[in-house]
Amino acid sequence: MNLNEIRKEWIAHNTNPASEIELWDSQAEDPTYHQMPTFQDNKFLQLLEQEHMIDSTSDVLDIGCGAGVYSLALAQRVQSVTGVDFSPNMIQKAQEKLTEHQKTNVVFTCKDWNAVDLEQEGFKERFDLVFAHTSPAISDAATFEKMNASSKRFCAVSNPTKMIEPVMSEVHKIAGVKEDEASCGNTLIYQLDMLFQMGYLPKLAYENQIWKMDQSYEDACSYYLGRTTYAKPLTEDESNAVKEYLSSITKDGRITDQINATVTTLYWEK
Repeated sequence: MNLNEIRKEWIAHNTNPASEIELWDSQAEDPTYHQMPTFQDNKFLQLLEQEHMIDSTSDVLDIGCGAGVYSLALAQRVQSVTGVDFSPNMIQKAQEKLTEHQKTNVVFTCKDWNAVDLEQEGFKERFDLVFAHTSPAISDAATFEKMNASSKRFCAVSNPTKMIEPVMSEVHKIAGVKEDEASCGNTLIYQLDMLFQMGYLPKLAYENQIWKMDQSYEDACSYYLGRTTYAKPLTEDESNAVKEYLSSITKDGRITDQINATVTTLYWEK
């Protein structure tokens, strides 16, 4: 496919920003999103350093920063970090962590990357490194190209390309989501194809991770229903069937799951 064909093919599945914000607002209290990575034990941070994508003069943009843990981890090694996320609750948590860690070179702001105007924000080719780590913010060709346009040197995007998650798999069966609709592998193919056609030489790095989920019934409903709508719209009957299933696996008011994921980082230099 040429670039125009990819732009037509790679489009966002969920076109309801309000439901996406509700999904990630519901996750703001989950400890999974609050674990601070370090350069000693985090392979993504190590990759940035080993590939010389950061140094003490770097200005960095963190797209879909969530609770801000990667922005704050990078703050000690770079000149400045700007974190953007469309979830008010996530940004509130990021601001709380910023106060706790007393970093003066980090700024968090609540913005939907899909709606960001690079010229208006002064983001066009402003940053030495632009990255998105396991974030849904890079959801189509337009947001991917915007990411590239905001960087003057390096970009990195990390996403799970293979996931084994028992609860989500059962939810998809109940909702009638086909395996190819739930697949997260096509995105990487689109990204690679676009970069090659734009004249870049992208590289790939892989990491196996285990994520433990522990949520209230209400938050789990928001999370699993929200993620399912990325694959297909749900009828009222399908939504109710998913809620009944989640209720059946609730223990002491909580729903737990363990996700085994292969996370692929795609990175390139402009």
